[in-house]
Amino acid sequence: SEKTKFNILSGQTITVRQRMYVNDPKLWDIDNPNLYTCESKIVQDDTVIDEDVNTFGIRKLQLDPVYGLRINGKTVKLKGGCIHHDNGLLGAATFEDAEERRVKLLKKAGYNSIRMAHHPISKALLDACDRIGMLVMDEFSDVWTQTKCDFDYGFHFTEWWEEHVEAMVRKDFNHPSVIFYSIGNEIPEVGSDISASWGRRIAEKIRSLDETRFVTNGINAMLAVMGRMNEIIAAIGAEEAAAGADANEINQLMNNLGALMGKLTSHPLVDKAIEESCGMLDVVGYNYAPERYEKDHALFPNRIMVGSETYPATLDENWDLVKKHPYVLGDYSWTAWDYLGEVGIGHVGYEDDRNPSFYGVYPWIAAYCADFDLTGYRRPISYWREIIWGGRNHVPYIAVQRPERYGQITYQTRWSWTDSISSWTWPGFEGKGIIVEVYSDAEEIELLINGKSQGRKPVGDEFKKFYSKFDTKYEAGTVEAVAYIGGNEVGRYSLKTAGEPVLKVTPETGSIRAGSNDLCYVNIELVDKDGVLNTAVKKSVTVSIEGPATIQASGSGNPRMEEYYYDNTHETFYGRMMAIVRAGEEKGTARLTVSAEGMEPVSVEVEVV
Repeated sequence: SEKTKFNILSGQTITVRQRMYVNDPKLWDIDNPNLYTCESKIVQDDTVIDEDVNTFGIRKLQLDPVYGLRINGKTVKLKGGCIHHDNGLLGAATFEDAEERRVKLLKKAGYNSIRMAHHPISKALLDACDRIGMLVMDEFSDVWTQTKCDFDYGFHFTEWWEEHVEAMVRKDFNHPSVIFYSIGNEIPEVGSDISASWGRRIAEKIRSLDETRFVTNGINAMLAVMGRMNEIIAAIGAEEAAAGADANEINQLMNNLGALMGKLTSHPLVDKAIEESCGMLDVVGYNYAPERYEKDHALFPNRIMVGSETYPATLDENWDLVKKHPYVLGDYSWTAWDYLGEVGIGHVGYEDDRNPSFYGVYPWIAAYCADFDLTGYRRPISYWREIIWGGRNHVPYIAVQRPERYGQITYQTRWSWTDSISSWTWPGFEGKGIIVEVYSDAEEIELLINGKSQGRKPVGDEFKKFYSKFDTKYEAGTVEAVAYIGGNEVGRYSLKTAGEPVLKVTPETGSIRAGSNDLCYVNIELVDKDGVLNTAVKKSVTVSIEGPATIQASGSGNPRMEEYYYDNTHETFYGRMMAIVRAGEEKGTARLTVSAEGMEPVSVEVEVV
């Protein structure tokens, strides 16, 4: 502690400074998120008249093209994911428990960093990242002076940007989880010699307030040169690119161009267009432009880069570049958590179920391009990503493509994964063709169905690395994948066919505090007597509550439906749904009852303390 005497006249404002030292500090990092508290008190005549408590961490950041990003002297590669504006079933709202839960689930799945897209992160989410050990790229805005939609922030930017930058930095200053300030996302002005100066103003304003962190920008090189697109297409002589460029929206344009986008974004005309905007940054963030990494390093050897936004299914290629080059700090997938909006961007369509446009048509409500669905349930791509990052200790993972679509041509976007779920329950398809996917970091995979080998294959194929596909016949029972390295078994994973389901209701916490914003997430599943999730059965499930709590929201991860999250009856999605209980003002015991036609209702108690 330290005491400092001061005198102040009525109506006067003064600054009082104290310098204190922590001997042998416990440093903060993602594996050891050590935190300190600072208590400040104003005492007059031995009476405390005001006080405040702040939490902070002590850590050292270093950045260079030889060692990349170092935290406390140790190089860290960013296993990142973008998260959008909402909290799933809760909508565009922030609750401390929701943010804590999200960060914990992401950390458990292998992530060590999140990018807040595309607005300043909430304090509740920052607090969770501090406590759990999750690095943060905090982002200022999605627009500067040019608007992207009617009545957006672009109308107010010139009046308010400076005050809002100051607010963002003040909010972040004591949070050790924050390592980057991003000044924008896919800003068209970065390709303009005149308008790029706005980026310098924002960057220098941030540096004037906080010199301890790094400034980046999520640059979409395609958007930066939209006005010169025909010139670039003519320069590369690609008729396919000209056809793909026939789109009036950036996501659809990027999707239509496919692999040709890499040629466009790495063209010399693009180099010149974004050179100034890149030069003002500590770290150049590239959205969907990994083709620029090695080229940029040759042109600008001191330039340090990060994949600030990437296609979810390109991690196998991108991570090779991250591991190979120290000047590439990491990769942020779009997205880590499903969100409301940009509907159907990750859909997989078929001839009889294909969107006439790039985005999903009604009743699509969510993007469905994430590792986690709207309820926080992991989708198959999440396990593929974790394996690429070196997780799971060689234990493979199994996902199965829906047999009712066996042999049909799929239509996917650049944000799609395969149309698969982790289930071996497909009644009515016995003896029919089925595709089994196995994700692994081993050398070979053997697939067994009810103990009978379906063959042994090297891991990795023309579709993806860390991936194997078996075309076989469905047979109820058990499917198992065995992983081999050097001919020796190193891990195995299995799925079983589910029997007749019953309701299983599991609260994630036992108590919530009265008069607070505390939440209790309650998982509702259709499982058999052995606890195996039955994904084939759909049930209309109703939730109700008695006592000092309310149902804040309920629903499933279904991205295409017509339900409301404030309703109390929902259809299960692959055997699952969720209710979120919020504490009331009074203490006591809340009783949540879950019922479905033809099933025994289940009640659980949540203590409000």
